[in-house]
Amino acid sequence: MKIRIAIFLFCIIFKINAQEKILITENDKLSLYETYLSLNSEGNIFPTIFGEGLIYASNHKSSYYKLYYSDLKSKSTKFKIGSKYNLGAVAIFKNEIYFTGTSKKADSIGNYNYTIYKGILNNFKVEDITPLPICRLDFSYTYPTISKDGNRMVVVSNEKRRLHLLEFKRNENNEWEKGEVIFISQPEFEILNPTIYNENTLYFVSNIYEGKITGASYITDEKGKVKITEIYREQGDFNIFKIVKKNGYWGLPEKMELFNSEFDELGVVFINENSGYLTTYRYSDSDNIYYFELKQ
Repeated sequence: MKIRIAIFLFCIIFKINAQEKILITENDKLSLYETYLSLNSEGNIFPTIFGEGLIYASNHKSSYYKLYYSDLKSKSTKFKIGSKYNLGAVAIFKNEIYFTGTSKKADSIGNYNYTIYKGILNNFKVEDITPLPICRLDFSYTYPTISKDGNRMVVVSNEKRRLHLLEFKRNENNEWEKGEVIFISQPEFEILNPTIYNENTLYFVSNIYEGKITGASYITDEKGKVKITEIYREQGDFNIFKIVKKNGYWGLPEKMELFNSEFDELGVVFINENSGYLTTYRYSDSDNIYYFELKQ
């Protein structure tokens, strides 16, 4: 009887401990916790919420990134997506999956740019993969993110000769067409891993930095007057920014200090308005995925 009681108590204690969240740090706005991934592997980036877990990219014990699914309780499952996947987060709506890959055809000068592919999910395997016709060969399209209703997608593109956040909209024929340009970066800065929070709010990662000016571009107008067309600045660390649409217009990006540190941050995704997952470099000398809760 004593043995049975001891086993029963051990099971209860183990269950409680298994459910405990391991707090890493907190302040008056946010609490940050370890996840199964951060405790058991490294080099994990770009999560996408899928079911009760995450699809994410990882180079853990590998020389290149692969896609995995984790239920955040046990060993991850490798995603079967083939060689067309190249980088970044994936976007999922129902059984549709969108991801970044290299175009099958070269552009007008012989370069192979990035494009967005669409596939169909079938039990952790991606089938019927085709490039989106809306993506032009002469430009690159990366890091897709999709809205909860599946009618809007935002990608990073260089169609404007600079990296920018570009909206796609799904029409009545279930085809994607161009929407508006949300934000255009300066030439030397990168844009990574956008996340659609709602129809008027978008998060993304960039190394935008109001630092030392390193150079400028000029033009001479018809009257011979020299004008500055571009200013180049030092690059900063990668940080998370938020951009909000008000009265029909997108504003300027706002640096989200509650998610940022002196180290690189590579993305944030939300489970709901109070919790989600943060990808950061700050704790283990490697990128990893942590769980956060916002305080009211």
